[in-house]
Amino acid sequence: MDIELRQLKILTAVAETGSVAAAAVLLGTTQAKLEVRIHRLERMVGAELLTEGPAGTTFTEAGEVLLEHAAVVLPQFDRMLAAARAGGHAPPDRIRIGAVATPVLPRLVRELGSLRPGAELSVLIDEPGTELAEAVKRDELDLVVLRQNTDSASLPAPLAWSSVATEPLVVGIPRGHALGTPDSVPPSALSGHPCVLLDQAVQPLTRAVLAACAEPRFRYVTSEWAALCLGHGAGIPTVTSPPRTPMPDTAYRPLRCAATTSTLVLAWVPGGPVGGCALRVSEVAGQAHSAYLRALTTCP
Repeated sequence: MDIELRQLKILTAVAETGSVAAAAVLLGTTQAKLEVRIHRLERMVGAELLTEGPAGTTFTEAGEVLLEHAAVVLPQFDRMLAAARAGGHAPPDRIRIGAVATPVLPRLVRELGSLRPGAELSVLIDEPGTELAEAVKRDELDLVVLRQNTDSASLPAPLAWSSVATEPLVVGIPRGHALGTPDSVPPSALSGHPCVLLDQAVQPLTRAVLAACAEPRFRYVTSEWAALCLGHGAGIPTVTSPPRTPMPDTAYRPLRCAATTSTLVLAWVPGGPVGGCALRVSEVAGQAHSAYLRALTTCP
């Protein structure tokens, strides 16, 4: 059984509206019918795609993978039909996107596709993103999203760039943990508590977290998903960038430490394929980031 385009359109609608119920209204159908189609897709994939948690309807890791590919496949299908109707002419251009893992990537890709409907889009995920800027300079990518430490140097010439958002690390606190659910968490509050932290090869701010904690008792992992699963399973806090897939029964609060704050940056080559729309894409991505971070860190 093959995945149908309408199933990918359903996932995209859920991502845009924030819930299955709202997606049903957008698509002019019922929630029950959408749920049946989503469950059918989950059986085909062999994994759960959506979960209900503190931040509402969220995508699992498998769901995020499908969503990212849908952002590329659906516009490609539309262009295929347009090219066939026009006599088989090839797409006029392409846009190659590179990014660190961030919850705003699907919204960013969709905005770029809407601004450049004739472009062929591709997406590359890289963590921690240290090679992304160089890839643009080598003409291997056209647009990149990366994180910079607040004290890091500016991006190398000839890249143009725009700040998308200031981004703290967040502490995921399991329900019932002794930390409670304060508005924010100072590093001193983590002292003496076992926590999960990303290895510094993946999360460059790990060293700053360690320096800020008086008695670190961290367990180290090499991916965000591993950190979230370990913290959820063991009932201990996690320290990560704002996660794409929040764990259920977990409150997320910003880590109150200037040294562990980074800047999400959009970079491109002036005069390249995205030069005319990059600032608009950055603005939309910034709005999506602010909304997501606010929803993530204010849920009980």
